[in-house]
Amino acid sequence: AVVSTQSTGVRMKITHHHTVTGITWHASGKYLAVTMRDAPHGSVLIHNLAKGSSQRPFNKSKGQVQQVEFHPNKPFFFVLTQRYVRVYNLAKQAMVRKLTCGVKWASCMAIHPKGDNLIVGSYDKTLVWFDMDLSTKPYKSLQQHKKAVRGVAFHSRLPLFASVSDDCSAIVT
Repeated sequence: AVVSTQSTGVRMKITHHHTVTGITWHASGKYLAVTMRDAPHGSVLIHNLAKGSSQRPFNKSKGQVQQVEFHPNKPFFFVLTQRYVRVYNLAKQAMVRKLTCGVKWASCMAIHPKGDNLIVGSYDKTLVWFDMDLSTKPYKSLQQHKKAVRGVAFHSRLPLFASVSDDCSAIVT
């Protein structure tokens, strides 16, 4: 990590040896997680910005990592692969849940701001909705799009979520 106080406005630059495909912040702002394609020793890095250090939480990833997210208020870390969402407790350094998506290829995910619900979009046009308090299987499966789902998001205050697709539509549910 390179820290800069110059007039460029750059506060920190972290150089990676592989193409970075995704990035997410921890709610505290102290941590940043990135996903990388084709990294030989794991495709996820978590950067501790305060300490200026980085760690690989996994030596090997079980499947191609599509996306990672931090839980908004618990020390949980969500890793989306092709067919599963693995939930890890970062404090205990152990996997606590393995959610089965039931889709051919998951593409994206979003966690509710309270952390009790999770939605996953897929390339096979399906949205799956998990209630984290109920089961490791989806609470509800929705087929609202005609093509691949590329992005999902929860509203920060209202009980709504949205999805966008290759069919050029954005749907609010």
